[in-house]
Amino acid sequence: MKGSEKLELEMDEVKKAAQPLVDLIRKKYTPMTTAIVTGAFVEVLSTEVGVVPDGD
Repeated sequence: MKGSEKLELEMDEVKKAAQPLVDLIRKKYTPMTTAIVTGAFVEVLSTEVGVVPDGD
C-alpha cells in the first residue's frame, strides 16, 4: 500500500469517527463551538466574543 493510500484510509477513518461529534455540535450548540479531542478528554468550548485585531 502506498503512503498516499494509507493516508487516505486514515483520513476516512477519522472523518467517520468525527461525524457523530460534528452532528451533536450542529444540533445542540452554536456555529462558534469548538471541540478539542485528546486521547483522554473531550472539551467543548463556545466563543462568547471573538475579534480579529488590526494588523498594526
